[in-house]
Amino acid sequence: MRIIQIDDVPLGSPLGQALYNERGDVLAQTGVKLDESLLSAIKARGYTAVFVEDKQSAGIEVVDPLSFATRSKATKATRNTMVIGERVTQVLGPDLASTAATLPRSAEVHRTISQGVPADAIQESVREIVDEMLDAPTQLGLNSIKGQDSFAFAHAVEVASVAVRLGREVGLKPPDLRRLGRGALLHDVGQAFTGDTTDGKTGTPTPADIEQVKRHTRLGYDFLQNVPDFEPLANHVAYQHHEWHGGGGYPRGLKGTDWGDLNRNVSGEIMLIAQVTAIADVYDALCSDRPFRARLPRELAMSLMRRMAGAQLNGDLLQVFMHIVPVYPTGYPVRIVGGALDRWQGVVAKLGSPDINRPVVRVFQKPDGGEVEPFEVDLAKDSTARLMTAPPKRARVGAS
Repeated sequence: MRIIQIDDVPLGSPLGQALYNERGDVLAQTGVKLDESLLSAIKARGYTAVFVEDKQSAGIEVVDPLSFATRSKATKATRNTMVIGERVTQVLGPDLASTAATLPRSAEVHRTISQGVPADAIQESVREIVDEMLDAPTQLGLNSIKGQDSFAFAHAVEVASVAVRLGREVGLKPPDLRRLGRGALLHDVGQAFTGDTTDGKTGTPTPADIEQVKRHTRLGYDFLQNVPDFEPLANHVAYQHHEWHGGGGYPRGLKGTDWGDLNRNVSGEIMLIAQVTAIADVYDALCSDRPFRARLPRELAMSLMRRMAGAQLNGDLLQVFMHIVPVYPTGYPVRIVGGALDRWQGVVAKLGSPDINRPVVRVFQKPDGGEVEPFEVDLAKDSTARLMTAPPKRARVGAS
């Protein structure tokens, strides 16, 4: 299996992983043949890439750490929670989205939230995410593929799963992982009030857009505080996930701390679970397509994250993250730079050992674009070669 740009998909290729709509329902099932009509429908929903099974990637395993049922259930529960936020906005009027810094307190607001939020479904989804991430492989793979109409909900599920995996690696126990998972799953719930003002825009967000979105942290926290079954410590993830380790974030300019008590909630400090969520949030945002920019090549995304260490992100946590997230996961398209196969292209077939970033690459495309029978090269045995993200072909052909 490999990931490929929609415009490059050979017609007739079987879909490698299911695609979901904004309600968490299946848009296209695993194994369905991708014809022109289906590809057009998928593209219309904002998908720019898909996983396919083809000759070039036969036998390459791309593991989704979350089951189909868990991902679908968590997507639906997150969407239904956001819908309650939108309902509160309707109750309070349009000025809330453009001006309110905090969520007004009223019996009607509390009743709408406490009775409407599917708390049981959220908690059950979090338990399943934690259970499955505890059984997941040591290294994380490719980010889930998201359509623009379902980005907010799919992003929430992805951030929760990545955060829980990182939390597991730093030694958090299951009860703390569930607290982390619930906080991460609903970290952006405040955007139900402010909106993600980048949606539908192809240009760089304006300063006004940015200032409007910034309010989602406090509004999300206020919203979650109205749900009786949600403990306050997890609610703080929504409040704190845009704070910076060095103190330059928002909304309160808190500072990060080194390793310590998970439940430490000291004035002026960012909670550990919020710092973990911040890393997962930045990672998935950089590696996902948005209306105003394409997803970044993974080598650039990981390089940017390293530069954030100490100032924006907790450097100790980030170091652990880099040990479990390869720059080039299995199924990812790469171009070889240097060595005997300079400018040849292929797909990562297997992570390297002991260095996960010196993988085995299945090569099938020459520098001139011509294809050859796939063969594999182990970069652990070739110190002269390095990798970069392979550029898309932008030319659809019949399936081989």
